[in-house]
Amino acid sequence: MRTYFLILLFSVLLVGCAHNPVLPGVSDNPNPNGDALQITPDRESSFFDPHKLWAAGKLYFDADHEKIELVPFRFGGIHLNVLKFFEESCDDCLLITGATNNGDGTINLSIEITHPFPNHPELTVFDPKLILMFQGSHELPRCSDMFDQFPLYPLFPQSYHLSWRLMGDPEILNPDGWTYRWSPWYDSGYPNPIFNYWEGKYAFGGTPTANFNGYLDYYSNEDRHMLESGASVERTYHLSLPSGPIVAGYALDACWEVPTVMPVLNPADDFPITANQPECYKFEWVFNNGEPIKDIHCCNEVLPPSVEEGYVEFYLWYKLPEALPDCIMIGSWCEEFDNECGGFCAYHGTPPDDHIRCTPGIYLQFIPNGTYQAIAAEYHAGNEWGELAKYPSFDVFEFTIDIN
Repeated sequence: MRTYFLILLFSVLLVGCAHNPVLPGVSDNPNPNGDALQITPDRESSFFDPHKLWAAGKLYFDADHEKIELVPFRFGGIHLNVLKFFEESCDDCLLITGATNNGDGTINLSIEITHPFPNHPELTVFDPKLILMFQGSHELPRCSDMFDQFPLYPLFPQSYHLSWRLMGDPEILNPDGWTYRWSPWYDSGYPNPIFNYWEGKYAFGGTPTANFNGYLDYYSNEDRHMLESGASVERTYHLSLPSGPIVAGYALDACWEVPTVMPVLNPADDFPITANQPECYKFEWVFNNGEPIKDIHCCNEVLPPSVEEGYVEFYLWYKLPEALPDCIMIGSWCEEFDNECGGFCAYHGTPPDDHIRCTPGIYLQFIPNGTYQAIAAEYHAGNEWGELAKYPSFDVFEFTIDIN
């Protein structure tokens, strides 16, 4: 196996290390008891969004995968959710720190993120994630349930475009999760609106088109998944890459709200819980413990359901007031099946576990043998039928059917 020593070129976050940040929306004397850490936040609005876009840009992989370059987007002339105090540049806040061609069609790509404002704990962010976006050749229809009877998922009425190595796309093989945020279609519902601004620096490759994309988490402290002021975090992506040059997109997403205590001395206590993301910070769907399915009556076709035949694992920071008591709604689908995609109140397994539920049953009689890539969706807040689901979580998973 040949190992390539890749040329590592770095670029920058859209943030200012050398500048004094301004904290928008914080009074000189905020009420420390106005929105304290709590299990169920009391808010006037039932739909809020703490997600902020820190940075976006393109990754260029040359034809031999021996050279990688990060080119940031400067956010000129386009309306996106960018914090005002992250508009300046920083020389070393986003770095490619290592890359190895594994000789098997995959590479390990290490990227380091540094919080740009040391000694400013009031700018602590939560649930940071670096999303990589590729060509999305696998097109799945939107959930086929009657949408006047179920909530709408984000990006409605678009189809879903996924990167899949089995269709010749690049793919993250070790994602922490999946999101529709900041994708090429996120801003307007049409292909590539946020990618049109880039000047044509290279003549090769294609434009990222997937609207569901994988990410890695970038928190420096497991307590509320914080990226602390001045902290650095390095993560390594295991990427499957087809031959030839590749163009990818990246976006750095982080959650933030105004702290409830100033000055901030302990970010875990001094920010409201709603500074964390309202959707699951972990959501995973698994059939048959990840093994090939060889029994036509798998998975959970016959009651009672079993976590060995199919389960979801999920973790939340908090439940909202309108959440259904002790219930999460889940479903999954691809071209070949619709597994309660509009929502199914998941059962506890045996023995019960607060974070694991059984999947609804799937009927395999009419699904051909093969490997499938599917979308799973979850929502845990109360939703009106035919309206946009509040705070849904998503997973993209594979399963193989091999029934004689």
